[in-house]
Amino acid sequence: MNSVALTLLQWTPHELRFLLPEILLATSILLACVLDWTLDVRSKRMVVWFAAFSAVATLVLAVVAGGSIGQADPASMFSPDPLGQFVRIAALVGAVLVLLAFNGSRSIDGRAEQGENAILVLSVALGAMLLASANHLIALYLGLEFLSLSSYGLAGFRAHNAKASEAGLKYVLYGGVASAIALFGISHLWGMAGTFDVREIGVVLSSRGGVDALIPMFLLGSAFAYKLALVPFHFWSPDVYQGCPTASAGFLSTVPKIAGFAALLKTLMALLPWWGVVASPVAISTFLALFATVSILVGAVTAGVQKDAKRLLAFSSTTNAGIMLLAFSSWITRDAVAGVGLYLMAYLAANLGAFLALDILERSAGSTNLAALGGSWKRHPFAVVSLAVCVFSLAGIPPLAGFAGKWAVLTEVVRASMEDGLGLAPLAGVVAALFGSVALAAAYLKLLRATVVDDPAIADSATDDSWKPAHLSEIPLFLCVLASILLGLGWPLLSVFRSRIGG
Repeated sequence: MNSVALTLLQWTPHELRFLLPEILLATSILLACVLDWTLDVRSKRMVVWFAAFSAVATLVLAVVAGGSIGQADPASMFSPDPLGQFVRIAALVGAVLVLLAFNGSRSIDGRAEQGENAILVLSVALGAMLLASANHLIALYLGLEFLSLSSYGLAGFRAHNAKASEAGLKYVLYGGVASAIALFGISHLWGMAGTFDVREIGVVLSSRGGVDALIPMFLLGSAFAYKLALVPFHFWSPDVYQGCPTASAGFLSTVPKIAGFAALLKTLMALLPWWGVVASPVAISTFLALFATVSILVGAVTAGVQKDAKRLLAFSSTTNAGIMLLAFSSWITRDAVAGVGLYLMAYLAANLGAFLALDILERSAGSTNLAALGGSWKRHPFAVVSLAVCVFSLAGIPPLAGFAGKWAVLTEVVRASMEDGLGLAPLAGVVAALFGSVALAAAYLKLLRATVVDDPAIADSATDDSWKPAHLSEIPLFLCVLASILLGLGWPLLSVFRSRIGG
């Protein structure tokens, strides 16, 4: 296998040598389009299988070729690094799990748009990979747009469904505004620095930049905040998740966030020389901590009053994103980056697993409304148990993966605040994170009560006993549950992340 990868590297132009996984995935998307056009509705499942096989092949190539990414030219527009390699693996693993779930999902399986949904999943994964490997503002914008456009299609691509169309339209409107604001900020940064290279911008601004550069930075940051569903750019997420197919919502709630955090981290690290000139570390740390604290509190409190399971998970994702952003208030130490890496892996497994469990429950209950989920325990006990494990991981209950991720992040924030003299704002953020975790646990218990304790008579009228989830659709859910358990015991991963992606 290694010899094949080396042969491919030798025959590939140097500019594209380290982007072979992206090239393979882009080629697979084109081939999947051709395959989808040539098949009738009854054979669309072949497109899903082809997409899953392509994602696995790309994942293998990314792992095999990952050892040579250190030789990539950092001056290239797209230059994979250890952080980009992390996003590659996470995005492709998420794509494989969702594509397997498509084969047993009543909301997608057997429909005319099944093939298009599979193609869009691959496109979202490709956009995430490109965004995470961007070193250039134009490349960053192209990766962000590719990821966003694919996400718009995946959210709204369910024919003859008003909620899906509404979800896609809202996503487009919010995303279009965020994209325009980001492009406006990028144009101003180019005018100030005379370059689009992120590292060079940090160096140039540190020598002749001033406080006026904060305005385009805020404009560019709004695009990241939108993609991460941080307050006040989070309003799109509950409507979009509620309207699109549940399995697709699980993919959209995880992979774009992982890529967004990776791109945000690379941008902040490249601009650290300028941050140190325009403001003190305490001021920057205080701003990030306060921004994260607001997202944590708003998401946690709002999640508790939701009556739809997907909306509840949407607001809880805002809280989890706020906790991960809080790690950056530590002035981006190596341990903070490692903690965020573990947190993102735990979040991918738990949040995607929660949506996959809801996908199974929804087709019997008729919707993801909490009132409709009554009695789900009797119909799908495995899905309810899996949902419990995943939401407990999201709440940070030990010994699950979410606890390990939160512990790694919050302990480093406390250490940096007290030992590095970064002020009290990060400590206030830690207190907010603890409160938010407790509030989310209460919201998750409300969801589990609906599936286990509530009267099943409410849902009996919507129950379709003729449909049973295929065993194949339960495999990715089982893998998510298994990962949520094993990652909770995977503390040695912190040392791996610290050495590989800690910077």
